[in-house]
Amino acid sequence: MDLADARVMAQGLMAEHGLEGWRLVFDRAKTRAGVCRPGRREIGLSRPLTQLHPVDEVRDTVLHEIAHALVGPEHGHDAVWRATALRIGCSAERCVSSDVPRVEGGWVGTCPAGHRRTAHRRPERVTSCGACTPGRFDPAALHDWTFRGRPAPMHPNFVLELDEIRARAAGGSTRARSALSLGPGAPVRLSGGGRFGGLEGVVEARGRTRYRVRTREGLVSAPFASVVPLG
Repeated sequence: MDLADARVMAQGLMAEHGLEGWRLVFDRAKTRAGVCRPGRREIGLSRPLTQLHPVDEVRDTVLHEIAHALVGPEHGHDAVWRATALRIGCSAERCVSSDVPRVEGGWVGTCPAGHRRTAHRRPERVTSCGACTPGRFDPAALHDWTFRGRPAPMHPNFVLELDEIRARAAGGSTRARSALSLGPGAPVRLSGGGRFGGLEGVVEARGRTRYRVRTREGLVSAPFASVVPLG
């Protein structure tokens, strides 16, 4: 859809449904079509996806976000939001239709069978092919990543996890295996040459790609690859 036409349509719908004092903005999002920001009194549309999507899809996205604005952020996609969305003419689907165009990421992961997936950011975790082995992680179906058609350096967390997977397959034991499986209370040292390099502390929590480590400088969020187990 043309962006100028999308702006006119969206602003008309916002006025029709009483969103006085709200504004429409276009952003660079590539994985979601729209967003409602109540604190800013703002509805955002993805510039690249709006240009790819047909008019009916863009209209539905705008109505989806208007429904969020009308009921408030505390309702998420609950029954109250759904009823409001349907009342104003939205499909009340949580995601855009699976058959509309999407913006492919520059990172492309290919499994041994040739199935592809894309990402907009350099992957931090090792993934396996959902088409080959749906619903479970399979070390025999790992994605091999390229960036814009060429091999590229992977994130240190990715390298560490891949080392762990290979060590497990070989029956060995490596630093990678212990560094990825630390629990709360584990003593560690932070590596690297930055402000926190060399600090020692204890793990407080483990996230998807980072640990939270309590040090004398306070709580530090550290990538797996920069955490060295002690003892």
